[in-house]
Amino acid sequence: MTERLLTGGWVAWMALRAEQQGMRTRPMVVVVAVIQPVALLFVVAGTRDLTPGEATVTVSAVVLTAMWSATVWTAGGVLRRERGYGTLARSVTSLYSPSLVLFGRSLGATVYSAVGILASSAAVVALLGFRFAVPHPGWLLVALLVVVASGTALGMLLACLFLVTRHGLAWSGALIYPVFILGGLLIPPDALPAWLRWVPALLSLRWVHEFVVAVSGGSVRLAPLGVAVALTLGYLLLAVVCLRVAVDAGRRKGTLELI
Repeated sequence: MTERLLTGGWVAWMALRAEQQGMRTRPMVVVVAVIQPVALLFVVAGTRDLTPGEATVTVSAVVLTAMWSATVWTAGGVLRRERGYGTLARSVTSLYSPSLVLFGRSLGATVYSAVGILASSAAVVALLGFRFAVPHPGWLLVALLVVVASGTALGMLLACLFLVTRHGLAWSGALIYPVFILGGLLIPPDALPAWLRWVPALLSLRWVHEFVVAVSGGSVRLAPLGVAVALTLGYLLLAVVCLRVAVDAGRRKGTLELI
């Protein structure tokens, strides 16, 4: 059992490193992890005088919105890029579980993007001179870990969904802005039409934001964080099932490079 765990950790680590090395040469990473959060922060808060509590909530909303974009374009595009490079079959038919390889690559993309988003956001926050209300910094760290885990699982799921269509790139662009509007981050759910208020409940990042809002007010509400964790596990399970179905179908038809 220990040997299997060590082997699994090594496989995930190597996949993580390979993905992060590749991300250094992709201009889209700079756009979604640096330019976008900077632009959103200046648009949303650059001309406002925010209280410490409002600053915490606003920066949380912007960071999580940028994480959604990064998840779609980086972690969500892992398998799509593999197909484009002609290496998809090798990645999903090796000695190791394709789900484990995809997990490592998605985690690598998520961590790389998160570091860029946090660094660029911190630079803007310092420039604008925001003051924060952080009564429970430890819980904010827990929320950040949940964001990374959720981004990884969501990226795996999107990667599998984009794999089964030849129009994955178009779907990537199409998913960005509806979530900006309906995700419950930049626009509060109660500002949406009543018949659309169920949409934010499907996005784990929205529940993390609700948790951060409560923490900035001085209270620790574990229920929203629990929902975010449950959705993350759901994303992960769906990703594993979708990947297995896609790979099995490709093996049977001999079309792994074409699915």
